[in-house]
Amino acid sequence: MNQARLLAGRLRLAAVGAAWGTGAAGLLVGHLRSPHAVAILGIGAAAGAMVALARPRWPALEHPFLSLAAAAAGASMGTLPEPTFFLLVPLVAAALAWPIGPADPDERPLPAWALPATFVFAAAVFFLQSANRHWSFASGGKDLGLFYQTYWLIAHGQPLMNTVMGMHVLADHMTFVDWLFAPLVRLHDDADTLLLVQAVAVASAVFPLHGLGLRLLGRARWAFTLSWLWLLAPDVHMGVMFDYNQTPLGTAGLLWTAWALVCRGPVAVLLATLFTCFCKGNFCLYVAVLALALGVRIVPWRRSLAVAALALGIFLVEIVVLFPWFREGGFRHWEFEELGERPAEIFTNMVGHPYRAATLVVNQPQKRRALLQPMLTTGYVGLADPVSLFLQAPNWAERFLSTHRTRWWGYYYGMPAVATALVGLALGWRRLHAAGRAGHRMPRYLICCALLTGLVPPYKTHDGDRRSMLYTLRRPYAAAPEDVETQRAAVRFIGKDPRLKVAAQYHLLPHLADRPAIFMLDRAAEADVVALQLNGGTWPEGRPAWRRRLQDLWATGGFHVAFCRGQSVVLFRGAGESVPCPAWSALIADRREAPAEAAEPGPPS
Repeated sequence: MNQARLLAGRLRLAAVGAAWGTGAAGLLVGHLRSPHAVAILGIGAAAGAMVALARPRWPALEHPFLSLAAAAAGASMGTLPEPTFFLLVPLVAAALAWPIGPADPDERPLPAWALPATFVFAAAVFFLQSANRHWSFASGGKDLGLFYQTYWLIAHGQPLMNTVMGMHVLADHMTFVDWLFAPLVRLHDDADTLLLVQAVAVASAVFPLHGLGLRLLGRARWAFTLSWLWLLAPDVHMGVMFDYNQTPLGTAGLLWTAWALVCRGPVAVLLATLFTCFCKGNFCLYVAVLALALGVRIVPWRRSLAVAALALGIFLVEIVVLFPWFREGGFRHWEFEELGERPAEIFTNMVGHPYRAATLVVNQPQKRRALLQPMLTTGYVGLADPVSLFLQAPNWAERFLSTHRTRWWGYYYGMPAVATALVGLALGWRRLHAAGRAGHRMPRYLICCALLTGLVPPYKTHDGDRRSMLYTLRRPYAAAPEDVETQRAAVRFIGKDPRLKVAAQYHLLPHLADRPAIFMLDRAAEADVVALQLNGGTWPEGRPAWRRRLQDLWATGGFHVAFCRGQSVVLFRGAGESVPCPAWSALIADRREAPAEAAEPGPPS
């Protein structure tokens, strides 16, 4: 009888372990999209059973019903990877590190050097990865090129007309923070200065997160986990690895604002609020919601309402007064192109065709990922406190209150949602801890969620990566080493004379934007110099249209080839004698008819 019970117990352990193993294997099935899904699931089941027999006290074995849910989700990954992935990750992470239970009363202290070392390490990785992208001529005219020109204009006291965008530097967003960092361009006049600013700002968020964690959770290692969840978030990686934008700065500012609201006095609150709001106009809404949400839980109501009122006041001034001043038509990012041009037409179509409107606004894969991925990185622990959902409202509104411009998943758009999700996580974790349900493995569980989300997603990033962008050493569209050298030579040949009006191909533009007039190729006819990489990216045009544009420009007779090395070509205005250039001659002689085409996929404007 004892033998039979022992055998039944071992069979039960093996079955539960096999179910967990099937779930874990399902993540690989969705990530690899392998035709041998059944074999991978079988191997996973066998591995899980062996682990269960070897480790019978594995906490996950005490939850057979959850193991069955994991197995069902794992088996579904081959046919329905999304949204199954967003259920499976927290299940598999829970199997690896069961998070619910009593906390460890004897937590070891955190070394004093751990947090500063983490900041330095993160800033170095963020900078080197993003700068290497730029150094290999894989950064773009939008956003790095246009913001480098903006900073250069401010730093040199030039008229503030951004020629990449064809508008005043404040016409797109109210990015007053540019005046704070632009002087750094006088110290090192290169676009990678902006990437360094961005890397340091994003990495600096580990400090307010640690401070929040200490205040709300009372444990140094738990607070340290919050910092690492920020650094491991795929949405943060996408933001850092897409050129330069003020959104990463504003997102770090959100976390500093949360820290100031909870842990510091009115001066720190005011400075953090103003910095965040002046990064971009839309961050005023994030600050207002953040202040109100924290006012519900831990911040005095007077402070909360004062900050929300200040942020909303700045937002109203920008929308009602400043945007119309700098841009005809005002703020441009709330658009419903498929539903109509004017508000009355949009409203009529929404009311008359609600299903179509809902499909356009909501039923979009990138939007669904934008909704779920930031919270998945935190294991949905924030849901233990419903206020965490309110914190997501500004980002969700930006995503869904549009059918076009703000629907993008990737780039820097998800970073604010990560910041508010982490604040929500701290609130939810605090509530679980108060109830005695935040176990000592909670940090491991959360780190597992972040790593699994970044390493084995069933979808690709906007750049085509099969894993989070920071884990890839080289961009797929980076220039070959020989092309890097010739493009550097072309940039040196053009020089830094600010009087030259330069038009440049997309990936060359950030290297030449230190001047009052830098254009994309659609305005090449206005330029004195045209910089080209004939085998480089042609965004926003497809290659046939790009080739036809250059042929038409050459046909005007207004330019000659002044520099040619490999595929790197520089045209100068005037009727001078062209240097020999086989690559350019071959392009001009290629008169193939261009088929109807869509523009190359690329970043949003």
